[in-house]
Amino acid sequence: MKTLLAKCTTEDFTYLSETLESYFSFTDDKKRKKLLSLSKTDTKSRKLLIETIDSQIKYFGSSDLAYLKRHLLQGNGAVSASEIIEDVCEKLKVNIKLGGSVESRLEKLVKSVVEKELLSKTPEELYKAFKEMGVGDIDNEQILEHLKKNGKVAVLPVIVQFLGPEIALGIIETIIITLIAQIIGREAAKQLVKEVIKRNPWLNALGPALWVVSGAWLAFDLQGPAYRKTVPICLYLGIVALRDGEEADS
Repeated sequence: MKTLLAKCTTEDFTYLSETLESYFSFTDDKKRKKLLSLSKTDTKSRKLLIETIDSQIKYFGSSDLAYLKRHLLQGNGAVSASEIIEDVCEKLKVNIKLGGSVESRLEKLVKSVVEKELLSKTPEELYKAFKEMGVGDIDNEQILEHLKKNGKVAVLPVIVQFLGPEIALGIIETIIITLIAQIIGREAAKQLVKEVIKRNPWLNALGPALWVVSGAWLAFDLQGPAYRKTVPICLYLGIVALRDGEEADS
């Protein structure tokens, strides 16, 4: 996960740090926030920040009691990044192909979550949503026609085909940030929304609404405070991973 964290911008680190904030945990919030401040101008602090965030994500990947037990018995209480991703996939009820790097797994997670959301809507609902997002009518009509003719076996590849990877990434970001807002609260997600719109100015027309989440996620239940950290963090890092293109499976 450290390799992926190294690709994060200052804004990314700020979001991750805020998400990791906890009133009661075995992590050192003061140290992380101090490193975040110093990392903007100091390379060594940035490296230490990456190590700290990596460690704290893995800490929250386990319950406090399980973490403490492993720490006492094995000297290392953290679960692996792969275990965290598997756990998040199970929680979100999505399946991804096993194997590959942490980065490629997070990419698959995000794409599977977005595909699940897209498949939950009718072609007409997708047409309306894309139109509200500022997608061109001609391309949007092509997508609608294709889906009606061929069904919705996989919507995301169709979007990439007709709109291109850049617009597709903007749609992916929009859906994922909206889902994150469902978890952490819309107020807390305001800065994330601003960053998405900054990278995708064509989304300006949407305002704070971004995307209307379908009923497929209404049953989404977060049991335990750790999921309120690991789920949005994994989804967010999946977006970071996709920014420079998909990573090939090894």
